[in-house]
Amino acid sequence: MPEQLAIWIPSDLNSASKTRLIADHMIAHGNVTQIDVNTDYHNNFTEYYDRHIRQGETTTTFCYKDGIGINVGYLIDNANKKTYATLLSLDIDPADPTRFEVLAMLVFKWSPTANAVKIQAFCGNQKRPSKGAGTKLLNFLKKTLIEMNINDIYLNPVPSAIGYYSNNRFRKEPEGKVHDSSSPKPKSSSKSNSKSKSKSKNKYKGISTMRINLRAANNWKKAKTKLSSYRALTRKSHGKSHIPTSKKILWANIDKIVASLSSDHREMVEYRDIIDLLDREGVKITDEEETLVAKHLRDKYQIY
Repeated sequence: MPEQLAIWIPSDLNSASKTRLIADHMIAHGNVTQIDVNTDYHNNFTEYYDRHIRQGETTTTFCYKDGIGINVGYLIDNANKKTYATLLSLDIDPADPTRFEVLAMLVFKWSPTANAVKIQAFCGNQKRPSKGAGTKLLNFLKKTLIEMNINDIYLNPVPSAIGYYSNNRFRKEPEGKVHDSSSPKPKSSSKSNSKSKSKSKNKYKGISTMRINLRAANNWKKAKTKLSSYRALTRKSHGKSHIPTSKKILWANIDKIVASLSSDHREMVEYRDIIDLLDREGVKITDEEETLVAKHLRDKYQIY
């Protein structure tokens, strides 16, 4: 059945907000269908979830399986917030467009505090085998933001999802959780404020923030393509990979790779990325050499 993108926009989302502008761009340029939230669902995502997604959920739900993921209440609460929009991937029955299955869902908004789009909730349908629908949805969001000259996305992932986002070029922020002040907060006395700050600090201790700069990530992808020209340096005339044994040759290959990177690339690249690129070019290194490479990159280029 064909996939179709749809978007849930709460009726009370500010029409002048940047979140709404992003959603409108998706509708106008991304062939995304806007869901009629009022007529059919009374502007309540709970009704949409109950009608199209829940389907007898017990221990496994749309975003939760085997004790991993996010719960239904969290997903619905954020989709209902008037500052968020929710992008969905639908598997539609071509014989009856009113029949469909939700494949993936992504709840997002623009955060002026972080000067970035925040992903609040994101998952693929855990009740069916994975077919990459979630990644397609994430890539569509990236494409939309690049078209709008918006460079940054950030999120606070559950621990089990950190590896997934790392594979998609998100990087951990050293300061931990980004506190988003774009949503209204309840007023309180100065005395209670000091207590709440202390509680908030403890509450978010250890919660990771991950961010991606789309412009830098896109340039990095182009750089990897460009690096294919270095294959001649590590291959013999008969075409088989050659493993250099001299540290001098290894340093030369590393220096050539780093020299090809722009300043944007160097800011986000890690030493493991350089090792992966060496491996792509047929340069295999031992565990001992990896330690030396890491030290060389740290000392010479401040790449960690």
